[in-house]
Amino acid sequence: MSPRITRRQFGGLAAGAGLAAGLAAGPGSSPAQAQRRGGNIVFAAEAQPPTMDMHFSTTIATRNIAMHMYEQLVTRGENNEVIPELAESYTESPDGLTYTFKLRQGIKFHNGKTMTSADVLASYQRYQRIGLSRSILGPVASMTAPDPATFTIVLRQRVPVFIDELSQFAVPVTIHPSEEMGKEGNRIDPIGTGPYQFGEWVPDSHVRLRRYDGYTADTRYPGTNGFGGNKTAHVDTIEFRYVREPGGRVAGLETGQFHAVEDIPARAAERLRNNTAIQIHPLRFFWQQDAWMNHVKAPTNNLLVRRAIQTGLDMEEIMTVAADGQFDLQPGFQYPGNPYYVTDGQEFYNVNNKDRARALLREAGYRGEQLVLLTNSTFQSMYNAGVSVTEQLREIGMTVRMDVFDWPTAQANQRNREAWNLWFTGQGTGPAVGPFAAYVNLVSPQNQAFEPDPVLDGFYNEMRTLPTERERIAAFGRFQRRAYEHVHFIKFGDLTKVQAARSTVKGFRPYRIPRFWNVWLEG
Repeated sequence: MSPRITRRQFGGLAAGAGLAAGLAAGPGSSPAQAQRRGGNIVFAAEAQPPTMDMHFSTTIATRNIAMHMYEQLVTRGENNEVIPELAESYTESPDGLTYTFKLRQGIKFHNGKTMTSADVLASYQRYQRIGLSRSILGPVASMTAPDPATFTIVLRQRVPVFIDELSQFAVPVTIHPSEEMGKEGNRIDPIGTGPYQFGEWVPDSHVRLRRYDGYTADTRYPGTNGFGGNKTAHVDTIEFRYVREPGGRVAGLETGQFHAVEDIPARAAERLRNNTAIQIHPLRFFWQQDAWMNHVKAPTNNLLVRRAIQTGLDMEEIMTVAADGQFDLQPGFQYPGNPYYVTDGQEFYNVNNKDRARALLREAGYRGEQLVLLTNSTFQSMYNAGVSVTEQLREIGMTVRMDVFDWPTAQANQRNREAWNLWFTGQGTGPAVGPFAAYVNLVSPQNQAFEPDPVLDGFYNEMRTLPTERERIAAFGRFQRRAYEHVHFIKFGDLTKVQAARSTVKGFRPYRIPRFWNVWLEG
């Protein structure tokens, strides 16, 4: 059976063109443009962040802001490659068990403290204790700081993708002053080494960052390179303003109230694309729209009930509603073109057979027990997906309640195993080399489903530790099939997100986060 890949987009908007143009431009800004210092950039964001602690958050609302403040030893470049950031260099021992990082010198935290390997060690130890993706440090036997400029990690077993995992951006291992080591999740002071530092946070309004004049730029690079590179803070402040309504973001962009926006509806993007005052930046395959499944709360503790839900849903209808007509339908947990794109388990994707779903519910002994859908009013695509799924599941005879909260409250409720059966979210899987960071929440100790799956854990371990990429890709295929068969989550489709900026915002290039280093205001 060949995979079914379907594309939907509104009008003539060339989704993906903005990303392609950004990548083709290469790192840095055009030397022909005069870079102006000063001013305030106002960015209209969909959601307010639940925390500024990147060790303790998977949310894009945190990442969009905090990656201007924090940095990592290694991060991802423009073409998904691992690049050093706070590390001057790193080496791997011949047996693959020891990684030695030499640190860049003269790096200062926002409180004026000079960064040393003691801070790196403390940050890694804190992540090992409370980081939401701490399983990436599971193979670590020891971590040491033999001198102020050297940090060493020794593994118990070889993990060929270890550096890939350390450079992941979903829950990055950001570096903080050693004094923060003992603090619990969401209790850390927002002190980093990045080009912007924390200014203020007004709940339900905005977060403001200030230029950090003590920042040491990484001159190894000519300019922006993915999440790293040579960064210059041109503007005085960046204000991330929470604007939930898409119409409000569009109107503010048109009037100049906002310099850039996180997401605008496809129809508005189509209308604005000939407006010379505004630049449209579609990002195809921005995230995988899905709903995670709770395996311990009835009725989804029954595999047959989970299969019934999986079998009865029409993904095209859901994505048409959720993604405003801009989406792709394909069964892979990675995107076509990624080395880890596989179609294992595709027979479980977009079955759209309501009669079969009803039969599965009868076989499961389902007697109308309430199904709780947890979504949010902040991200319109997640809310709309919840509405569509609610209607479709009622059609197959299920009793459904949809609980809607703002994003921080929904995030808090998601950690309560008794609060929901389906959790609506968006799973960002790129830029990434492989699926390791993207799906770490499915396995132990994170266990998004609240119940360990030793078979899935085993496949995950194989796709990290097998010696060749070919073997690791095959293991990922087994992992993907298992996730489909046991319905760890429901994939709906792949969403295209549309960023936009005023033409007066110079140097802005679309990416997984709105990067405002090497960006300035004209006039």
